[in-house]
Amino acid sequence: MKSIKKFIVSPYFITTLFALKMMIYYILIDVNRMELILIIISMAVWAIIYLCFGRCGLKRKSGIFLLVYSLLSLLMFADTMYYNYYNQTVSVRQLWQAKSVAAVPDSFIATLIPASFLLFVDIPFVYYSFRAYSKKYQNMNLKLHKNLKASLYILVILIIVFIVNPFQSSAIAKVKNIEFFTNHVGDIYDTVADNLTKGKMDEEEIFEVIGDNESEIELARYSQIGKGKNLIVIQLEAMQDFVINSWYNGQEITPNLNKLIANDSLYFNRFYSNTGKGNTADAEFTSLNSLYPLIDGEIYRLYEDNTFNGLPWLMREQGYRSFAVHGYEGEFWNREDAYPYQGFEDYISMEDLNQDEIIGMGVSDKSMSSQLIPILKEEEGLFFSFVITLTNHHPYILDEEYRALEILEEDMDTKFGDYLQTVRYTDEAIGQFIEDLKLAGLYENTVIALYGDHHGLNCGMKDVNESVSNYLGRVYDYDEMLNVPMIIHVPGSNIKETIQTTGGQIDFLPTIANIMGLSLDDTLIMGQDLANAEKGFVAFTTYLFEGSFAINDIIFEISREEVFENSRAWRIGTNEEVDVMPYREEYEKALLLKKTSKEILEQNLIERK
Repeated sequence: MKSIKKFIVSPYFITTLFALKMMIYYILIDVNRMELILIIISMAVWAIIYLCFGRCGLKRKSGIFLLVYSLLSLLMFADTMYYNYYNQTVSVRQLWQAKSVAAVPDSFIATLIPASFLLFVDIPFVYYSFRAYSKKYQNMNLKLHKNLKASLYILVILIIVFIVNPFQSSAIAKVKNIEFFTNHVGDIYDTVADNLTKGKMDEEEIFEVIGDNESEIELARYSQIGKGKNLIVIQLEAMQDFVINSWYNGQEITPNLNKLIANDSLYFNRFYSNTGKGNTADAEFTSLNSLYPLIDGEIYRLYEDNTFNGLPWLMREQGYRSFAVHGYEGEFWNREDAYPYQGFEDYISMEDLNQDEIIGMGVSDKSMSSQLIPILKEEEGLFFSFVITLTNHHPYILDEEYRALEILEEDMDTKFGDYLQTVRYTDEAIGQFIEDLKLAGLYENTVIALYGDHHGLNCGMKDVNESVSNYLGRVYDYDEMLNVPMIIHVPGSNIKETIQTTGGQIDFLPTIANIMGLSLDDTLIMGQDLANAEKGFVAFTTYLFEGSFAINDIIFEISREEVFENSRAWRIGTNEEVDVMPYREEYEKALLLKKTSKEILEQNLIERK
């Protein structure tokens, strides 16, 4: 027994615990390079923290150490959860998201990784060992042993070198962006540095970038085919493109959307979600304004009271009434405060609707759409209604009475199987809504545009990847995960075309503006009209790191350590790997477009007449 106790308070036991903790952490965030180097660096930092606290003369040092160690363990846990969803570790800039996570507990719980709780198992053992170790030094003053002090200085210098990277070394960059301590200390450093030394782009440079990004179109196709009609834009929660025109177990997954595509519609099948950490809120912001979202947080909070001149304002200038409808709480994503600045004259949220049918987070899509019809009928003039669906929201909870698809046994009680059911429910809601518009006499004079806001099934989750890969017959990767549908339906237009130009939500505004006959001369946009563009390009913000992009038939993913040479590129829809080296110019373009878009927001450059 004595020998066990002696081992527990020995450096060997603590070293073993530190090594196991870091090994679990790096496995959970999918580090597949340099594991040994990273574990050694992390262990060294843990050891210095342990020894410094143990040998100093702080009062209540055991309690302080327990608090620090527990908080760092909690940060590691948060990293693993965040990585499981976003493919990135958490940043100090995302502290704002805690409130949003608390608002959707079912979705958060569904993404929990049981193995992540192993990161807390060592805490009582480390604390016990620390108390025993620190008793030897309880009467010492605050001065550290000279060797320990020297080790601390060396460690601080090394961390600074990793963060600043004065040699521009790719090896140092790899460690900085992946190792636990250097990653988070570097994140804090970058955040503070960005706030203290904001390097503004000149307005002339910003306008030059925008000008270079514009497509020169002599005679635009489909111009003004929707002019003078009402406009309903429906943002489809978590709707991915692979379900469109697809069958499962002998059943059509989205019969109503497919029917819509087959007549009087433009269907964009290489349309990508380019959201930031605001997910749904960022999807609507980038679609309505043709500006890129940020990695720092949702625009509706960061730039709530900026001047904007997006789709709601442009429609109002043409005499339309602009209003938004959503079946969830009005304050979520700060919509109630942000929407007036976006140009919406009214926002009908869960609190304003009859809550007669609640599915998942809020009012069901069928109930919301049926309640919207009488509101639209009461409009005296032209209207622009922005509608956000909800039922197809993670974790895809749907009672048996609403389930329309027969799910194969192997897909029962899986995210994939549950997702297909809620997709079908939303599709039925869209079909019902279209029929209700016809009965109300509104259909023929209304343009209906629909697009997916973001993915529903994360390719980074092993069980999801296996299920979707089996269904697709190929590896489920980001080219499929981030691909969402866009449909623009113009009754009586006799148009029917599938447009394969690669683009994203950044392109929605210029595309719909051409159809509705809106001028974009007085606003700043980063997208292009996909119905007329010769080449496609969209930059990504989350899930794929900044600098990643899609161009024509290629997806480029910058490496997680942000080293260009370690990146990968592949052909959309084939998983065929291609050489990354020819795409450096496009990589730099993606960064420049994102930077320019941020500067427009930072400098509040948009003016409205």
